[in-house]
This record gives sequence, C-alpha cells and structure tokens, in this order.
Amino acid sequence: MVLSSALNSISDPILYYLASSVLIISGLVLLMLLQVVGFRIYSVYQDCVTQKAKQIWRPIMASAMLLYPENIPSLEKKHKHILLREWNIFYSKLRGDAQFRLQILAHHKCLDLLAHRYINSSSMRKKLQGIITLGHMKDSSAWDELTDFVLSKHSILSLTAAQALVNIDSKKALHFLLPHIIKRRDWPAARVAMLHASTNPSELSVMLKEAINQSSEEEIPYILQFMGSNHFDAETFNIYQQLGNSNDSKIIAACIHAAQDVRGLEVIRKHVSNPEWYIRLNVASTLGRIGTKDDIKILIKLMGDSEWWVRYRSAQALVEMPFIDNNELEKIYSQLDDRYARDMLKHVIAEQQWN
Repeated sequence: MVLSSALNSISDPILYYLASSVLIISGLVLLMLLQVVGFRIYSVYQDCVTQKAKQIWRPIMASAMLLYPENIPSLEKKHKHILLREWNIFYSKLRGDAQFRLQILAHHKCLDLLAHRYINSSSMRKKLQGIITLGHMKDSSAWDELTDFVLSKHSILSLTAAQALVNIDSKKALHFLLPHIIKRRDWPAARVAMLHASTNPSELSVMLKEAINQSSEEEIPYILQFMGSNHFDAETFNIYQQLGNSNDSKIIAACIHAAQDVRGLEVIRKHVSNPEWYIRLNVASTLGRIGTKDDIKILIKLMGDSEWWVRYRSAQALVEMPFIDNNELEKIYSQLDDRYARDMLKHVIAEQQWN
C-alpha cells in the first residue's frame, strides 16, 4: 500500500514509469535470488539423501559378491532411484553367481517394477536407466517394449535397448537385431562390437554368416569389420576366403582388415600386388599385426611401392614386428637396393628412436 501510494503521488508520467520499472526489476531480482537459494538448499538435501543411501546399500551389495546378505533393511522411497543407479553400477562389474544374487536383491526390493515405470517416463535419463536395469535383470516381460525402443531414431536409446535384448536372450536378440545392425549406420561401430562381445562365439558366427548372405555388396564391408578371425569356424572361414577373392576392392580391403591371426594370411598375401594402392596399404598394416617371418620379404617389396603411404606403412610394419630387433633392421637396411625403400626405412627407424 505504501509503495502504491508513493507511486500514485508521482505526477510526472516519465518518473512514474521509471519508478515502476525499477520496482519490477527489483522484484524479479529478488525472485531469482530466492530461486537460487531454493535450488541450493534442494541440492544440498539431495546430496545428503544420496550419501545416506550409498552408506546403507553399497555395503549390502558388496557383501552379495560372496553371500546373499541377511537382515536387509527396508528401502525408503527417497532412496529407490539411488539404489537403482548404484545397483546397475555394481551389476556391470560382477560376473556369475554374484550377478545372480544381485538379481534376487533387486526383485526383493521391487527394482524391476521401478524400472518398468521408468521406461515409460518422459525423462530420457530415467528411460535409459530403466532399460539398462531390465536388461541386467533379464526381464523377458519387457521384450516387446524394448524391441519398440530399438526402432527409435534416437541412437543412444535404440542401442541401449539393443544391448538389453542381448542381455536377456542373446540368440533371440541377434536374429531380431541383424537387419538393424546392417542398416543402422548411426550406431557407432564400437558399440555394435560391444553387442557382439556379449554373445556366444558360435552364435556370433551364425549371425555374421546370415548377415553376409542377406546383404548387398555395398553392405558387406561394414559387416566384415565385426568378423575378426577369432570368430572363424570352418564355414565362416570359407565365406571369408570367398569374399577375399571378390572383384570388389572395398570387400577385399575389409577382408584384409578383419584378419586377426595367421588364418587370414592366405587371403592377405594374395593381394600384395593389387592395383589399388589402399589395398596394398591394408596388406602392409595387417602384416605388421599378424605377419610371420615369411612376410618380411613382402614388406621389403612394398617398401619400394610407387605410393608413399604404402612405403611408409610397410616400413612401420617391419619395424613393429616383435621378432625383428635393431640388428636385424640394420641388416635389412644394408641389403636394400631400392633407394626409396632405404630412405623410407631410415625415416621410420629415426622416427621410432625419436618417439
């Protein structure tokens, strides 16, 4: 009332509006200050609740690594979301029976019901936490909802749902995910490889064979990056060799890059003289990883290649071979006739010594 009277007593319109503006701004500043204080108080309260929940539940989950804990306290409502997050962290670090005991604990405290509510939340953070939990709990009742999430255009959401499906039933999940793995290029290759790592090697071999048989020539190089030779059974290796004889240079390059052990050397050595320089470059790089003493001559030949990058990768591969020491390198250098090969090997040796 006093402020209103004071304002009404101002006869000059300009002064009246100026004073009104000052009062409004002052009120907004005060409101913002109260909000900041309120948020700070709430943040401190939440930190206290979080620390209290961790003090109660972390020791209980840690004891579950050896034996199922006794005398488990009741779960306070304000601690539920904290326990859910901590439970997932613990679960991801454990294996075997310890995981099974954590699943029992989660069922006992109804975390599966909370996770089902979370996956229908409008909050993406809660939705992802719910999906991860249901995957860890191997809750098959959520299968249909998780498959819907895989179809989402949101990359993180769809990949998280895909991982949850693999955790629940890897064989069934792989058959469902196969066309999506081929088509979804927005899924980072490293995350797709994590899906593969969660599966049985024999199931993975079957999936990769199905994927190659169902794919076009444009899609095969992408699939081959997941076909490390540690997954080769006899039939898969036969497919790998056939693809290594392809007329498509991208497929050949992908085959060479996919080789992880000596079983891939037969395909690699066929392409030492390939007309495409980037295939010769892949040959050199891969021989540096898995090559034997028989491949030293090949790398020496490639060090005289017409393409600078092929010469450079060949020299690097030679220097990085674990069975070649400095004396051997000096001997190879002294026997080189090609000037370009000598210059490149000298450059790479100096580069290694500098590093």
